[in-house]
Amino acid sequence: MHSISDTLTRSSIRFMSILFMLMVFPAMLMSQDCGENYKTGDCQMDRQRGYKVYSQSKGVSITTEDTVEMNVVFYGQKDYIFTFCTDKDLYPVHFQILDPESGSLIYDNRDDRYIESLGIGFDVTKNLIFKINILATANSTGEQKESSGCLGILFQYKNYD
Repeated sequence: MHSISDTLTRSSIRFMSILFMLMVFPAMLMSQDCGENYKTGDCQMDRQRGYKVYSQSKGVSITTEDTVEMNVVFYGQKDYIFTFCTDKDLYPVHFQILDPESGSLIYDNRDDRYIESLGIGFDVTKNLIFKINILATANSTGEQKESSGCLGILFQYKNYD
């Protein structure tokens, strides 16, 4: 025979298990999967006919506190388009391109009012470092707000004609 305390203990454990599942599963369902983000939204609108998606393209979760850093090899005799997109409330996207050998700044989109796409061609294979962050000042007040979302990093290429 089971005592009343055993029954209460089992009931308490069952209740706690149900409560735990009700709290954890919705959080898991609401978490963002950003891995394919470069294939959607504003990035998708920047897809160019005749260009292929480069395998270094990716989507990542990001907050206003994060900086994503990528070291990417680009092969010569190709034209490339770099596009960075995010959720509408997280714009603008700030990106810098650096030389990995010297660490010197090659390009900063701040100088071009935070453009989201940049086209460039390489005659020879080139290694570049990208530093990317979101500013989240696209709201009506122009103030940065702490927020998180997805960042799409789309690299497209085509061979020289």
